[in-house]
Amino acid sequence: MTTRLPCQEIDRLAANWAARLDSGSLTQSERAAFENWLAADTRHMGAYARAEAILSQLERVGTAGAMFLRQRAVPDQSLTRRRIILTGSAAAGLGVLLTGADLAFRYLSRQTYATQIGETEVVPLMDGSVITLNTDSKVAVNYTKAAREIHLLNGEALFDVAKNKKRPFIVIAGDTQVRAVGTSFTVKLLPDRPIQVLVQEGVVEVKRPDIPQAPAVRVALNSKVVAPLDAPIQTQRVEPTEISRALAWRVGRISFDNETLRDAAQEFARYSSIAIQIDPSIADETITGLFVSNDPVGFARAAATSLNLHTDIGDREVRITR
Repeated sequence: MTTRLPCQEIDRLAANWAARLDSGSLTQSERAAFENWLAADTRHMGAYARAEAILSQLERVGTAGAMFLRQRAVPDQSLTRRRIILTGSAAAGLGVLLTGADLAFRYLSRQTYATQIGETEVVPLMDGSVITLNTDSKVAVNYTKAAREIHLLNGEALFDVAKNKKRPFIVIAGDTQVRAVGTSFTVKLLPDRPIQVLVQEGVVEVKRPDIPQAPAVRVALNSKVVAPLDAPIQTQRVEPTEISRALAWRVGRISFDNETLRDAAQEFARYSSIAIQIDPSIADETITGLFVSNDPVGFARAAATSLNLHTDIGDREVRITR
């Protein structure tokens, strides 16, 4: 009879396999053994994915992450990230390996990630969830055994959530809390605007913890939630095409559908330091199209051509006039 290993032991083995594969040192027979190990238990794939996430995050934190493990896991300051993990199994069994992985998890599960204006970034998390940050955005990650908590400090982020009913995934933006089990949704927190939640897949629950008497709102895919500061939470159904337009930023685009030039200029300000100035007499003219998010000059020229307007390109700004 095959002995069913405890999850802790599986995590140790997964970390070892991940480090060995990362080093590129596996022989053909060892690679076959790895494939057999993955197929032997459904828990192995999940554990391996978590180990890969740790390695990916260590690459992201670079020297600081390596020094963290060097100082806390093994004393040899000459060790690379791969050797730190491999030393656990080669020199002292898998105990050191687990210690290093646990320390890395604790370190990386409490991190802050941010993008500059015009940047987007994909952040893989420890549980297999993924955050995609839009321009000028910042999140603080706080994973515990009881919950997966993300604070959206500013900007916009897409959350692709790995299912785990025992550890709810909670996004906190201002006074609004968004709770999900396994789903895909965006949360937007911008100055002087209502908090917005757009649900691409699954179901989320939106509430305001500071107002216990206010009921939580549950919404499913193809739904939009708007949470004004001093008004009740509002929900509405949206077409899949609207969700696709709203997520165009993932590929460096902004999609407008009969958007006023005033609002379009405000949206471009999120992605570029080059300001679009709109003559008040044409601010309510509308534009439809797909534009490069960090190219306000290109947008201004296209809008001027479409609406028979004029552009004046200056230093760090472009004006659209009649």
